[in-house]
Amino acid sequence: MTSTLAAAPPVVRFPGPPAVPGSATRSVPGHNRWHPDIPAVAEVITGGSVRMECEGGVPGEDPVLCGPLVVVGAEPGDVIVVDVMGVGRSDGVYAPFGHPGVIGCAPAAGSPRSPAPASEEGVLLGHVRPELPEYGRMAAEAVRGRARGREIGGCGIARLGPASRILLPVHVRGAKLSVGDLHFPARGGDDCRFAGRPGWIDLRVNLTRRGVERFNITGPLLMTGPA
Repeated sequence: MTSTLAAAPPVVRFPGPPAVPGSATRSVPGHNRWHPDIPAVAEVITGGSVRMECEGGVPGEDPVLCGPLVVVGAEPGDVIVVDVMGVGRSDGVYAPFGHPGVIGCAPAAGSPRSPAPASEEGVLLGHVRPELPEYGRMAAEAVRGRARGREIGGCGIARLGPASRILLPVHVRGAKLSVGDLHFPARGGDDCRFAGRPGWIDLRVNLTRRGVERFNITGPLLMTGPA
């Protein structure tokens, strides 16, 4: 797999005709680190649906995620319920199976960080570009794409294909949902060891107030769809 798979930037699309021409489709800068201060790229209301088009990966590098997506009204202690409606390849090739390698919400401010990288080279923080004054601080504080372990969902825990449901605790206002690293294995195959492919994932998002307290959810709760 070559770096050409990562050429197209992430895109967020909303269903239905746009109120203003072009407003329902938005190309967005990706991010390959987790940080609560990465600015949101779009918003979705509870019960709303969104298509997130994700970059392909490069072997040995952190996956570039699409997002963060603000869930309107979400506050720390809430839970967002994310239903996977469909997953497909960007090149139009039919893929009977697909799932994200990474899906999760932004971490809380002040949560444990991974050690500061020796270099800021390759650190992507969405709209926070290297020339901005806050970039250095955020790059040093940010968590690598996969380093949050079971604080986020993904194929390292369960394959979240169509008809899957993910319950994610909210740590920051707006939740700031991100997803990426899409995989399309053959039936019974396992390709999560390899870089993700460019593709799209359709999500429906609902909000449950005080879900952490009400349902004692301390980490992602993953309910996989049919194989």
